[in-house]
Formats: sequence, C-alpha cells, structure tokens
Amino acid sequence: MLILLKPKYILFLSMLICIAAQAQIGKSMYATRDARLDKLVDKQIELNRLSAQGRMVIEQGYRLLVVSTNKRDQAMETKARLLKLYPEQKSYMSYQSPNFKLHMGNFKSYKEAEKFREEMASNFGGNILIIPSSIEIRVGKWEMTNNQ
Repeated sequence: MLILLKPKYILFLSMLICIAAQAQIGKSMYATRDARLDKLVDKQIELNRLSAQGRMVIEQGYRLLVVSTNKRDQAMETKARLLKLYPEQKSYMSYQSPNFKLHMGNFKSYKEAEKFREEMASNFGGNILIIPSSIEIRVGKWEMTNNQ
C-alpha cells in the first residue's frame, strides 16, 4: 500500500525536523578523556624515541677530500690505508668523470675537520681539502634527549 502525502503534510514534517535539529544544536556536549589514553600516548612517545636511537640522519657538515685521481688503483690503495690507520672514520669513494674522489669522515664543524686534517697530514701530506658536504650522523640517546 502506497501512502501519498499531501504537500501540507510534507511541509509540516519538514518543520518538525527543523525544530528538532534546532533543539539539538542548542545543547552542549561534554566529552571526558580517559586517563588510560594519556598513558597510551606517553608510551607511544617513548617507543618512538627508542626506535630512533641508532638511526642515521643526514645533516650539513664537512668531509675531507683525501685524493682525487684518474687512477682507480691509487684511490683503492689510499682507501685501504685510511681504513687501516683510521678504522673509526668512514670513507667514501665516488667517480666523477674522469676522476675517482676519496672523501673521509663526518664532521659537524669546520674546526673538527681541520683538527683531523692536521693529524692526517703526517701520513697523507698537506694537500687534504675540507669540503662542505651532507654528512651522516648517528642519532643516539644523548642527542634524542637534548633535542627535545
């Protein structure tokens, strides 16, 4: 059975809906936050800190250009010497036609790079250049707590 509504009934029903909607808008709602939610958020923040430890971050700093040569064997020999003499420092070899370039270190400041260059001068001569570069920094617990 199909019920057909007359236009005045439709108008009456729409007015009732509008009045009910107005009554709902006038009411204020209060939300209470569960204290367990705060504990959960704090736990997630701590987990994020722990997962970031040991992660590598790219920053602007300096590297030492130890050698730039067109002889690959010479660059490889120099890299082997660097690894033997300075195992704590990371070395990076790249090829930029026609030269092989060997960079070393991840230094945050120019002074740090300059100090290390002076130490290396006895083994590699005085023609080591300090080059601005993007460097890798390992984020540790100390850096994470001091940056926040």
